[in-house]
Amino acid sequence: MDAGNGQEQFYPLISAAVKRTTLDWWLIYGVIEQESGFDPDCESGCGALGLMQLMPATFPAWTRTSLLDPANNVKLGAEHLAECIRMWKQEAPDEAIKFGLASYNGGPGYVLAAQRLTAEAGGDEHSWAEVAPGLEVVECGGKRPDYGQMQEYVAVIWRRYAARRGSAIPAAGLDATA
Repeated sequence: MDAGNGQEQFYPLISAAVKRTTLDWWLIYGVIEQESGFDPDCESGCGALGLMQLMPATFPAWTRTSLLDPANNVKLGAEHLAECIRMWKQEAPDEAIKFGLASYNGGPGYVLAAQRLTAEAGGDEHSWAEVAPGLEVVECGGKRPDYGQMQEYVAVIWRRYAARRGSAIPAAGLDATA
């Protein structure tokens, strides 16, 4: 699909993560694409590291060097993404993915708070489209999320994922050797 920047070398890591988590290949691909643009040395301004932009505080048992290792990063990131999606048990599968992406990006606390606000207002708390606007007004621990960034994150990954899922996986991603 978007090959050309050396990302093919990471396809076996994505395939191995798919086998461990049962997440869709294109979903993991899309998160890496959005988070780091397939740059394994990427570091965000807030300290997120590697291909899947892992926060060291989320993985305290791992050193910075080990979090930057592409194999560890994709393994841990995909497992964390799967956990973020699995927590949304009452939502339809596609909605669970959207809620999971938002949780992966900004933390589940904000998403849960927005979901509660939506329910209290009589909205459908199981619909990401109805819950997402609530991110603008929620607070957790005295902090407010970067709601626009969270909403855009979910929208961009979802749009790309929805267009790709069901498509053939690049040949370099078919053999999970990692």
